[in-house]
Amino acid sequence: MAEIRLAKNSGFCFGVQRAVSMLEAELDKPESREIYCIGEIIHNKSFTDSLKKRGVKIITPAEIDSLPENATVFIRTHGVPKQVYEQLARKGIEHIDATCPYVKKIHRIAERGGESTAVIILGDANHPEVQGIKSFAKGKVFIFSDCEELKNSSEIKGLKDSDILVVAQTTYNIHEWEKCQKFIKNLYTNARIFDTICSVTDERQQEVLSLAKECDLVVVVGGASSSNTAKLCKIAAENCPSAIHIENAKELAEYPPDLFQAARKIAITAGASTPSSIIQEVLQTMTDLTNNELSFAEMLDQSFKTLNIGERVTGVVSAVSPAEIHVDLGTKHTGILPYDEITAESGVDLEKEYHVGDPIDVVVMKINDLDGTVLLSKKKLDAEKNWQTVQKAYEDGTILTGTVRETVKGGVIVGVQSIKIFVPASQTGLPKDSALDQLRGQKVSLKIVEVDSKRKRAVGSIRNAARAIHKKEVEDFFVNVQVGQKFTGTVRSLTNYGAFVNIGPVDGMVHITELSWGRLKPPAEMFKIGDKIDVYIKSVNVEKKRISLGYKTEENNPWRIFENNYHVGDVVEATVVSLMPFGAFAEIILGVDGLIHNTQIALKPVGNPASVLKIGDKVTAKITAIDLEKNRVSLSIKALLEADAEISEEDRKNNVIEETKAEAEETAEESKTEENSAESKAVENNEEGTAEETKAE
Repeated sequence: MAEIRLAKNSGFCFGVQRAVSMLEAELDKPESREIYCIGEIIHNKSFTDSLKKRGVKIITPAEIDSLPENATVFIRTHGVPKQVYEQLARKGIEHIDATCPYVKKIHRIAERGGESTAVIILGDANHPEVQGIKSFAKGKVFIFSDCEELKNSSEIKGLKDSDILVVAQTTYNIHEWEKCQKFIKNLYTNARIFDTICSVTDERQQEVLSLAKECDLVVVVGGASSSNTAKLCKIAAENCPSAIHIENAKELAEYPPDLFQAARKIAITAGASTPSSIIQEVLQTMTDLTNNELSFAEMLDQSFKTLNIGERVTGVVSAVSPAEIHVDLGTKHTGILPYDEITAESGVDLEKEYHVGDPIDVVVMKINDLDGTVLLSKKKLDAEKNWQTVQKAYEDGTILTGTVRETVKGGVIVGVQSIKIFVPASQTGLPKDSALDQLRGQKVSLKIVEVDSKRKRAVGSIRNAARAIHKKEVEDFFVNVQVGQKFTGTVRSLTNYGAFVNIGPVDGMVHITELSWGRLKPPAEMFKIGDKIDVYIKSVNVEKKRISLGYKTEENNPWRIFENNYHVGDVVEATVVSLMPFGAFAEIILGVDGLIHNTQIALKPVGNPASVLKIGDKVTAKITAIDLEKNRVSLSIKALLEADAEISEEDRKNNVIEETKAEAEETAEESKTEENSAESKAVENNEEGTAEETKAE
């Protein structure tokens, strides 16, 4: 004899039960009215036929304009497009809206975006629920049936800079949803993802998965066009030796008797649109087919879902006050949810956070049949869900976000939703013996490093989370960085061979030769730590995670500026910046110096420039020569002295000799500067390598 197991979560979900109750209440009213339902209220032919016999007419939105004035339109659980509501309003036709609260919630989410928001819907594009969700979006909508279709879309890859909302059909496959979430999160860091799969759907799919792995046969009962029933059947077929999909008990006769008699364990489940009467008929027929000794009455008792203490249920908010929430559980009892059983936080405005018609998950605490009330708790259910989140984060290495609530001996307590996580002082990321109070009230990221499932306690690390986040940021940086890319960075440190500049998650070095177009200056004379400077990527070493930065560009090349603004014969104001045995160098503009040779400082040659000039002196001189290829400028103070000054022939000869000698000395000086630059570069490379080795140690 086979063991027959009836899934606890089978038949009408609360949304369908709510819609059916609303329609039956309307049909039971004494006044006679024409009721028109937009589409079948549920995907079940037997039930739909019974409604037609009671006068309910099934119509399409296109038929609304031809309805009589006294018509009443019934909107089923799937909901309708926004245009249908507008059409009903224009016609002045009364309607009853039985749209599932879960679906209504998705409508509100879709409306949040603007015209530039891209809305991604995961589900069946032809399903009426998805069509309704699509109509409430203001921007462009993308609909995908599964993760493979999502990955292969060329349009979706062009939305990286867009505002993105992601929702799912309430009956979408939970495993496919998890794959899609992971793909979208990797592709778009700015996407807002809303888990809109109905909790009842999730529970049914998880229960079917569990039953399928334990049984030899799974019988799925539901309409042939029912989306959620089809998904249950698919899960069962993938995890059980045999699975069949039927609409009613009569269809069991289409299968060979050996299929049922050979099975030792049989599971029966049903879609959300399957009436309990059909489930009972299937159950009775299966009992007969397998010669099961259980009576129909016993099977009937098992099939009815009752409220039990400790049971998790989903209801609909029916009333909200500052002190409590009333919940419709679909039974004769009224669910009472006191403030203290809703949240552990103080100051929460229940009337703002919760609204009539919203679905809500709760756990049964106490049943009072005399008063007809049930004491419920959301807080305990949330605590269990949140603990599961913490456990999963520990297993997966996921980073969680919380707020530092208090400091305790040896560390701090971080609140992650309603769970308290202890973070030792050594894992806070603060220096040793730092005051932990400075973290109080701060939002922090942390990794779970230890869990005690029995005591429901966990230990976290802010430091490990920061390291993981930084590592990911560095990896992402080197994946996307390109040579020539520009950044505004912050000077972190200064050395004698360059400046280290922070650009986001990494530091790069600007070599001293990249800092200035003119004569090399110590980096400390040009910048100070904390300065913001514009740099660009000069080279990238992905393996060593090292970058070199450039600072000087053609746009700020002082020699280009000089070329465009100064010419031979111009008189300039210059500042003496250095004194050499053969003359003085004076800065014309930042980065461009001109040589005033000994023979050009005064009317007669000067043996020692320091006897006439000192560094910092402002002088007026005439440009006598420009060599842009060698970046040289010759200046003369003498040329501006009184024109009638007499210069002897001997002085002129001496001047020619001195000028020739000066050119040779200047060339030698430049060669020496280039040698020093090369030596500096070699030292820098050696010091940088040593620094990297020290860091690695």
